[in-house]
Amino acid sequence: MPGKLISQEAVKGLDQVYGIDQTLCNGKKYTYMPPPGTTRHQYLKSPFFTVGCVTLKGKIFQDITLNYDIFNQQLLLQYANDDGPLNILEVSKAWLKGFSLDNRNFELLNLDQEPRFYQVLGEGTVRILYFWRKSLNLNNAIGTYNFVFSNDIRDSYVLMNEQLKPFNSNRSLTKIFEEGKRPEIKSYLRKNRVKVKKASDQVMTEMITFIGKLR
Repeated sequence: MPGKLISQEAVKGLDQVYGIDQTLCNGKKYTYMPPPGTTRHQYLKSPFFTVGCVTLKGKIFQDITLNYDIFNQQLLLQYANDDGPLNILEVSKAWLKGFSLDNRNFELLNLDQEPRFYQVLGEGTVRILYFWRKSLNLNNAIGTYNFVFSNDIRDSYVLMNEQLKPFNSNRSLTKIFEEGKRPEIKSYLRKNRVKVKKASDQVMTEMITFIGKLR
């Protein structure tokens, strides 16, 4: 669904459906403000909130308005109280399992570091994980003194045996797997013209599904 502002009436639907469920609304107020004059934004796709779903304590909350701040690594919930004003909360990570937003699925996983949000492609024991982030830098254009958010930065991994294996090219991806599987993986990549740096989520999902079935 394209990014768009959600009307107050639509957001009030959260009250009607969930009654401002304390499991869902158990976070602190989102107060982050970039330095004045900062250009671009801190979000994955757009500053506009869109409809998504989130899983907390095993319960799926659907049709709620979300955004993902990848600079601060916070999932944000927008809703309205009965008296009308819009609120933005940082969804508590204490009970958070995952969320879906803009046709992407994310999980909160505790792997090599502290718990992180990863976009997950594929199912089973071998999956592709993307970690999305941004940096905030001084604008290096002559005569400017403001800050600017970087473009999206994507760190790519294969999750296998509960370990993260980084890759950034067809070659580095292939080397993650056992020697006996590499010829079939190389053949698949060639036959399907897969370039892992630019491939769509669908292409990468199909690829890792194929690899996961190799014996």
